[in-house]
Amino acid sequence: MTRIKKTRTSGPLGTRHRPAEEARQDRTRAPETKKKGAGLKSGSRHSPSAEDKQKQSGKSSKDPRHGSKKPIALVVTEAEQKLMAQPKQFKPVVQLSKAKEPEMPPEQELALLENDEKLLELLDQVDKGEILTGKDAKYFNAKTARHAELVALLGLDQDDEEDLDPLAKLERTDWRKEFLGE
Repeated sequence: MTRIKKTRTSGPLGTRHRPAEEARQDRTRAPETKKKGAGLKSGSRHSPSAEDKQKQSGKSSKDPRHGSKKPIALVVTEAEQKLMAQPKQFKPVVQLSKAKEPEMPPEQELALLENDEKLLELLDQVDKGEILTGKDAKYFNAKTARHAELVALLGLDQDDEEDLDPLAKLERTDWRKEFLGE
């Protein structure tokens, strides 16, 4: 394929500008049509409609208004005055009481206490010799006291002592009876 060299003259770049008169002559007019109506006739609300003609002919139609048709008394009756004259009581009808935690079995409560992460962290701090203050001390004291109650309630107190301290049993036995035969 041979190369075609570009020339400096390339011809017209766009359409020729025509004077306004020429442009008007070329334009075609849109055919005239009847204008469409944009809404209801003016004054249609006040003019007699087809519904009025039906009412006159003896047929009853629905009221176009929405809502209750019940008449409202504009004057206060004696019964309403008596109700308004009575003193209003602002005493509470229901007594308030503190919310109670749902009771759960002691075994389940003990398991929850033994798995309490915050309590375990505080126990570690106490074992290290740190002193607890403020809310931590109150929380630690309350939970350990409840733990002791639950252990005593379930009867686990005696078993735990024997398992933890084997010398405790030796200290409780009276050796004089065995040696002296008393």
